[in-house]
Amino acid sequence: MFEDETVDVGCPRCGHLNTIQVREFEVGAEAHFVCEGCKTGVKVEGREFHERLARLRQEVEDLEREAAREPRGKPRRPRKGDFQI
Repeated sequence: MFEDETVDVGCPRCGHLNTIQVREFEVGAEAHFVCEGCKTGVKVEGREFHERLARLRQEVEDLEREAAREPRGKPRRPRKGDFQI
């Protein structure tokens, strides 16, 4: 669902924001990249990322489930006293 999305990860050495695809975190427990700013090798552990991604997926599923529910009963018809001018 989010595989093609990207996240920005700050370099611990220079602070440069590097863009990494979510798919790199999903494949393994960690991702490795070379900082575009200072060319330092950076390892990012994916444990916290996986936990947050699981929560996000659950929230999306809950929203989809809630949106699929049909409203119960007919909506109340507005009455004369409901409007203010």
